[in-house]
Amino acid sequence: MIVRDEGSTFLLITQPDHAQLAEQLVAAIRTEAPLAGAHRRAILLAAREHDNGWIEVDAEPTIDPATGRPSDFVIGPPEVKHELWPRGITRVGRSDARAGALVAEHALTVYSYRRHEPGWASFFRTITALRDALLERIGAAAGGAREAFDAEYRSVRLGDSLSLQFCSGWAEPHATLDYQASMDGSTLVVTPDPFGGAVIPVRAVGRRIPARRYRNDGDLRATLAAATPAVIAGQARGSG
Repeated sequence: MIVRDEGSTFLLITQPDHAQLAEQLVAAIRTEAPLAGAHRRAILLAAREHDNGWIEVDAEPTIDPATGRPSDFVIGPPEVKHELWPRGITRVGRSDARAGALVAEHALTVYSYRRHEPGWASFFRTITALRDALLERIGAAAGGAREAFDAEYRSVRLGDSLSLQFCSGWAEPHATLDYQASMDGSTLVVTPDPFGGAVIPVRAVGRRIPARRYRNDGDLRATLAAATPAVIAGQARGSG
């Protein structure tokens, strides 16, 4: 769950909803050559489904016992992440092996900072094995095919980062790969321009609840279930 602190309220956006926006942004990118190639569909599928393992987790949100606020996708316990990523990769891999391998590569990339932490060794062994098996299936385990796969992953990584910035409302600039993004009001500005001069309408759906200390998971879930869906809308454009 993405938890956007708005002062008097929290806006909660599920990871799958954020991923739908990631796909929309990736579809508009014009600067990454693989998106004009034969595997565009797999790249877009990976962007849209990269967080599908969170479906079950976000359906039963929890609180951080220390603060009483909703747990976000960062602070949740490691055991949850160790379970959800293999589930998500397997789901995607059943429909498209390349997309599944891209999702596995994403898991290895975004948690790379935990590689040497106690308790994470089994996660990296499991995800690496899943990725490598999928790469073998598509004939991209080594050589030029592997280099092409790595180039394709760039778009998945970029789409995730840009969508997270918009959904979270992060004002400060964030760098991803060769790009830097920042928020100007409700506009996501990306430098250099990946959109070929186009202005992209963007939106995300969440639920807005009071920013208070929740007594327990049941209190949070009941409040969230009663909340009316809220839409945050804006645009994305390039600069430079």
